[in-house]
Amino acid sequence: MPTTHASATLDTVQQILAQGYPLDQIRRDFPALQQQVNGQPLMYLDTAASCHKPRVLVERIQQLYLEQYAKPHEKHPMSQAITGQLEHTRQQVADLLNASKEEIVFVRGCTEGINLVATGFERALLQEGDEVIVTMMAHHSNYLPWELACHQTKALLKVLPITGSGEIDLNQLADAITDKTRLIAVEHSSHVLGTINPIQQIVALAHKRGNIAVFVDGAQAAPHMPVDMRELGCDFYTFSAHKMGGPSGVGVLYGRQKWLKKLPPYQLGEEMVDKVSIARRVSTTESTFQDPPKRFEGGTPAFVEIIGFGAVIDYLNGIGRAKIQQYEESLLHYAQEQLEPLERVRIVGTAPEKEPLVSFTLEGIEATKAESWFNEHTGIALRAGELSAQPLMKSLGLKGVLRISLGYFNTVQEIDQFTDALQQCIREEG
Repeated sequence: MPTTHASATLDTVQQILAQGYPLDQIRRDFPALQQQVNGQPLMYLDTAASCHKPRVLVERIQQLYLEQYAKPHEKHPMSQAITGQLEHTRQQVADLLNASKEEIVFVRGCTEGINLVATGFERALLQEGDEVIVTMMAHHSNYLPWELACHQTKALLKVLPITGSGEIDLNQLADAITDKTRLIAVEHSSHVLGTINPIQQIVALAHKRGNIAVFVDGAQAAPHMPVDMRELGCDFYTFSAHKMGGPSGVGVLYGRQKWLKKLPPYQLGEEMVDKVSIARRVSTTESTFQDPPKRFEGGTPAFVEIIGFGAVIDYLNGIGRAKIQQYEESLLHYAQEQLEPLERVRIVGTAPEKEPLVSFTLEGIEATKAESWFNEHTGIALRAGELSAQPLMKSLGLKGVLRISLGYFNTVQEIDQFTDALQQCIREEG
């Protein structure tokens, strides 16, 4: 009997495990995976929303709060030690992105990173008649800040459509760029479609036309693949720690120095200020601010959580970022192959290059109704609805989708169990 494509994919997963991918140890490192929901083992298929936490993160944060806590940037020894650890984490993030420490700004999450840059462009760089390009696949967080910035400055916001397979048409993008284009905001990968966008080619198109900034929302891509700022060539890149097993309330904004220096402060407070002076005239300000990245880090940061994120970076590097990507890709292919033949299932987003998630619809069953069934009858955590992408859903003619998203701790057995549960849901709800 000839080998089927599905079994070939299963062989790939098994080969990765045989080559030393430490799946059993990884699962032991995540205590949450040992619990039960509805009397069944938890099957967490919602990593695109947020990732569960490895034990090393919790232990590191506990150690910091119980033994090492002190506000950074003070003079006493405990503070100096914390400041050193905070800056060490900045270097870890820089190494993770192949960037320099001076290009790394700590923010509260990907959303704040986007708002920081959009607000900076609104205050200092956008004028009436300028243009900003976003894509139809944007998460609300990478659409709304640019919409507001354009509204406030009377700039034009262009929304780039996508192809039937859920990809960006580079020819359409090239046609959309004009001499008035100031910034292109694009997703490294789509949280709904899974599409991994060709950032290097997008950057090349933008930079060929002049001094056009390319802003990349890396919320979905950074957790699943090595990301190199020198290779991508983009001007800004942002992601959140919580989607890769780190703490909530921590994000990273990468920015080229030439662009960070053009942006005014986003939030004002201590640590980011250089000199505070009372202006002699109402129409002027005489206070001055530090150079980037400190200019954008006003107030006391979430320094415990940021340092805790450093422990997660070490943990992921210990497994191997490339190994994680390879394993998750094999799970994605296996999941798609199990879902594609099922009657009444239609996968949404069929680009050849995808992050490890699958969105789909069920003929005759609303996505939120199916989600309720899973919540009531299984231990499976998944996502359904518009997924913070109302413009995309409208363009696709959909009210919502079901989405499973995979992480480096998921298994083939979980995908099989999910497929069985999905077929039961179709029988009972359809």
